[in-house]
Amino acid sequence: MAMQDEIADKKRVLDSARPLPQDTVHDLADWFEVELTIAAVGLERVALTRSEIKAILERGTLLRHRAVEEQRFTLNHRSALELMARLSYEPAGVVNERTIAAFHGVLHQGLDDEAGKYRNAPPKDDDTGNAPDPAKLRVSMSALSGWLRRADPAPDTAFEAHHRLMAIRPFNSGNRSTALLLCNLLLNRAGYPPVVVRAEDRDLYNDLVERAWSVGDKTPFRDLMMRFLDQSLDICLAAVAKGPDAPTTPFDDPA
Repeated sequence: MAMQDEIADKKRVLDSARPLPQDTVHDLADWFEVELTIAAVGLERVALTRSEIKAILERGTLLRHRAVEEQRFTLNHRSALELMARLSYEPAGVVNERTIAAFHGVLHQGLDDEAGKYRNAPPKDDDTGNAPDPAKLRVSMSALSGWLRRADPAPDTAFEAHHRLMAIRPFNSGNRSTALLLCNLLLNRAGYPPVVVRAEDRDLYNDLVERAWSVGDKTPFRDLMMRFLDQSLDICLAAVAKGPDAPTTPFDDPA
């Protein structure tokens, strides 16, 4: 069976179990908060370990022995996830470039004076040196907004939105984590769980993001994102099957 068919079947099973028990919903929300934040921290090359990230999230405060900037991103990402959750429950609301700028503004609040603002130079998180001209950003982002308004809610829409935003790279830094927030917002609005980029898949994810943009071959990137979505559905179904206990995951990496 094709991955897309498996995902459709798993979503039907998950939909049939809704509304989920509140304890299960809370457990899943907590699990995804940690895993999505660890993924974002890794993708943005913030020098924190898994255990440190979990400690910051559990305490809600900064650790004394680490640089403030490194930890602030972790707490900012939690705030960005809270924004994503609020927007997920507004299916009639418009997702556009203001939404994207809001995600970036929350992510980099207190870290970057240009948080939520478009770059006027090559992005710092571009390893290729081939990022689009800043002079074209507003036109490109306006075009992305128009496409988002017309697109139907579906996984392929979410993955395409991620690809299009990464092709533009509108911000000085944080483009990957912002693209994933946009992608996951669209998935949530379509009734799917968010996708998590695991540590062992990080290099492959980065390579396929670049390949989709530079070569125009989006199929490997889409296939990878579909695999991530399939894994997230498995986590949700496992949590439903075992009841209101905290879900476990087969791919926790060590601290």
